[in-house]
Amino acid sequence: MDKKIKYTFEAHSPIKVKNVPWSYCKYCGLLYLNNAITKWCIKMGCNNSYHPKYKQILKRLAKEK
Repeated sequence: MDKKIKYTFEAHSPIKVKNVPWSYCKYCGLLYLNNAITKWCIKMGCNNSYHPKYKQILKRLAKEK
């Protein structure tokens, strides 16, 4: 039985670690890189992979450079 998990916004909790150049979310592990995909994931929250258009957005943003 395939259960779909519904997307709900859950804010990131960024933390900074000494000697690491990027912040990361302590809940989902997202690295705060300076690119379009990361910016979209930050905007959508920790559950961004459950967003209905997640795969479409990744494909579109990966092609843009």
